[in-house]
Amino acid sequence: MVISQPKFNLKPFNTFRMDVLCNRWIEYTSPDDLPGVFCAISSEKFKHIGAGSNLLFVGDYDGVILHSRILDMTVSSDGKGWTLLRCGAGITMDELISQCASNGLWGLENLSGIPGEVGASAVQNIGAYGVEVADVIRKVECYDVISNRFMSFTADECHYGYRDSMFKQPEFVNRYVVTYVTFALTSKASPKLDYGNLREALSDKTSPSPLDVREAVMRVRECKLPSVDKVGSAGSYFKNPVVSEDVFRQVETIAKSEHGHDYRVPHYMVGNMVKIPAAWLIEQSGMKDFRLGNAATWHSQPLVIVNASGQASPNDILALEDLVRERVYDKFSVRLHTEVEHV
Repeated sequence: MVISQPKFNLKPFNTFRMDVLCNRWIEYTSPDDLPGVFCAISSEKFKHIGAGSNLLFVGDYDGVILHSRILDMTVSSDGKGWTLLRCGAGITMDELISQCASNGLWGLENLSGIPGEVGASAVQNIGAYGVEVADVIRKVECYDVISNRFMSFTADECHYGYRDSMFKQPEFVNRYVVTYVTFALTSKASPKLDYGNLREALSDKTSPSPLDVREAVMRVRECKLPSVDKVGSAGSYFKNPVVSEDVFRQVETIAKSEHGHDYRVPHYMVGNMVKIPAAWLIEQSGMKDFRLGNAATWHSQPLVIVNASGQASPNDILALEDLVRERVYDKFSVRLHTEVEHV
């Protein structure tokens, strides 16, 4: 079934709650709808979205916004100990994770609380607390808009990277519409607790279950991050920069000059490169809990920019984004890049 509406207000479909319009809204419930949908669109400009949880609409969208309502799921086994979940792209990711954790399936629990839908998670390669969704993706099924055919990709073929995938590359943007994602999960205990303070949050559990880990993740997130149901945001606004060891040493020198010789800059090695938490860079640049007009950085996690008043315009968010990047670069000579997509 296809639902089409002209001059559609996108405020309920972007977690920043930007009050913007699109020329036309099209929602579909089956992959079989897609050939007809794209025949009807013809040469019109279009954008496919999930829950709008990683987007900033910078103004009205002069084209068609597409949204999946493919909500079916099938469960099978690969015969090698893995449970395979083939999930429709329109399924809410956190609802899926809750269901998996409640049924004792490991693999997705560290991603609990991230807003968004299954299809978008596979495009964005969402991640949190030491886990990326690519770790458990077995297959991604798509509709190829150019060749008008259905096809699938293995996780390797998706070329996943940090908040990146093949689907985000310029030559493939708007070519593939994700219809289903198959996740490979296991009932064998495999908690990943070495990132952040998860282990501390589970100190009273000798053998935590997936549901225990999910609940711990949710508690940690609630202490640090705003709920998009209460405060408009798109989660982590900037990517954690990955820099050379020389650049890291420069950052370290600046930090030690302010905090003392024994001060340790938080960081993680990525091969021969160094990942520095963007939140730390922003806070050290004086931008934690900083308000500019109707936009602000979140008081307990400056990596998040929020619609502080509920009335922020796209320009309010963009102005604060620019100021944060400017302040961080002026202090550390490190450029921040947005994780949030501008549309």
